[in-house]
Amino acid sequence: MRTRILALVTAAVASMTVLAGTASAAPADLNAPYARAAAKVAGDGTLLAAKNVVSAERFNGRPTGYYCVAVSDPTIDLRNAAVLATVNNYRAMITAIPNSNCNGRTNTITVVTTDYTNDFRDVPFTVAVL
Repeated sequence: MRTRILALVTAAVASMTVLAGTASAAPADLNAPYARAAAKVAGDGTLLAAKNVVSAERFNGRPTGYYCVAVSDPTIDLRNAAVLATVNNYRAMITAIPNSNCNGRTNTITVVTTDYTNDFRDVPFTVAVL
């Protein structure tokens, strides 16, 4: 009986560990030696990898396909920077608007993604500031 109770307690503890999960990890460093800032972003707005980017998120109050990417380096002036963006592994279109004051924040890039029919879509993308 004792062995059975011990086995049940062990299984319960193991189950709780699986249910609790792990904390989300910080984004990976992005290997972009010639970019001043860069970000790889998932379709849901999660920042996957970054260089001099503090956050990426879905744009609050906007429809599908709007994102905000915040550059962390205050010496980067987005008004005079070349900003490039591309979708990752999707047939879609992308627009990147530097220093767009995303959700009241400065030093940000608004990224808008649409599919080939010009409907807004959440798709993964990469953005770089040269």
